[in-house]
Amino acid sequence: MSKATTYITALQLSILFVLAIVLIKATRSSFLLYSSIYEQVFYIVLAGIILYLFNALYYNGKRMLQIKNKAIKENTKGTEVWKLWSIPIIMIALGFILLNAA
Repeated sequence: MSKATTYITALQLSILFVLAIVLIKATRSSFLLYSSIYEQVFYIVLAGIILYLFNALYYNGKRMLQIKNKAIKENTKGTEVWKLWSIPIIMIALGFILLNAA
């Protein structure tokens, strides 16, 4: 259960990272100055903590039982772990590519 919550949080953070980079590049903001790097890291860590707590509360108890029962009823086949974790890694790599572009 903890691994699933961590995965969902990592996926949401990677999507948030790419969207933030696109927004910063589109508005030509000076948010990415190296002098305020600690402030940016603080915001990322804060967003990660909030997302993790939200996901832990949302996918706990009754909601998780519904998801498990649906998977058992439909006899779904599991996805390989490397495929699942490649999505956030690719999203973060895309964010860094967009950060270095133009």
